[in-house]
Amino acid sequence: MRVTGPDGYWVSDDPVLLDVDRVHCWLSKESYWAAGQPYDVTARAIRHSLSVGLYAPDGVQAGYARLVTDQATFAWLCDVFVAAAARGRGLGSFLVGQAISHPSVAGIRQVLMAEPGRTIYRRHGYGDLIRAERWMERPGR
Repeated sequence: MRVTGPDGYWVSDDPVLLDVDRVHCWLSKESYWAAGQPYDVTARAIRHSLSVGLYAPDGVQAGYARLVTDQATFAWLCDVFVAAAARGRGLGSFLVGQAISHPSVAGIRQVLMAEPGRTIYRRHGYGDLIRAERWMERPGR
């Protein structure tokens, strides 16, 4: 998949195009949810997920979104990130819109975890968990 968006930016699900070093730097150094995450964890997560990259007109990666999914019943949108230099142009919304409408996940239940008040996700149809009392969590390491 390759879709052109605002200002000549485009998204692709081609894993060969992903700059894993760049994604790891963003997530481990600039995100609140994956701060300090080791490189091998980022690389393994990318390998086992549906990833969508956001690219500038010159092909340099400018953003990233990941969906953890069985591609049949469930998808978790996570690791959405747009580089600081590309923010403020609607590219985050473009990236999210393309990721959640990807043919592998478009018709299935999707969830995410984000800081409260992130209206970008509400604009794309996300809301509070319908049956939050059914959800349980087993924390990782």
